[in-house]
Amino acid sequence: MIYNEIGFLIKVISDRMKALGDNDLRAHDLTFSQAQVLAVMERSGGSIAQKEIEKILDVSHPTIVGLVNRLQEKGFVSCVTDESDRRSKIVNLTEKAVSLGKTMRAARNQSEQDLLEGLDDQEVETLNRLLRKLYGNIEERKV
Repeated sequence: MIYNEIGFLIKVISDRMKALGDNDLRAHDLTFSQAQVLAVMERSGGSIAQKEIEKILDVSHPTIVGLVNRLQEKGFVSCVTDESDRRSKIVNLTEKAVSLGKTMRAARNQSEQDLLEGLDDQEVETLNRLLRKLYGNIEERKV
């Protein structure tokens, strides 16, 4: 394989997975980005400061504001002002989002199984190890 193709292939795979994810999530009136916010919230116990979502997803404040507002309009989250810091907003999953969580996890698992189809356990382990190395390399160069 030519080394200058690796970044391109990673980008193409990422774009295709996002497009497939968006297509699957459309049935639930969600985008891939909105589902990422819900997944972060679920891993955080269902309640998290909006600023924390920004940090975890490494996206700008206006982007998260837009995502949270759309999720709130759709009934997936509710927001309250943090009593300890009135400038901070706490975002909470609603029952609608909690009940959808199981379906979303199953879809993510199926997408990953589809992606890894034809690879044996050792190949998956090697791929995971190498991707973590690449991630570490790029994180060191983070601006």
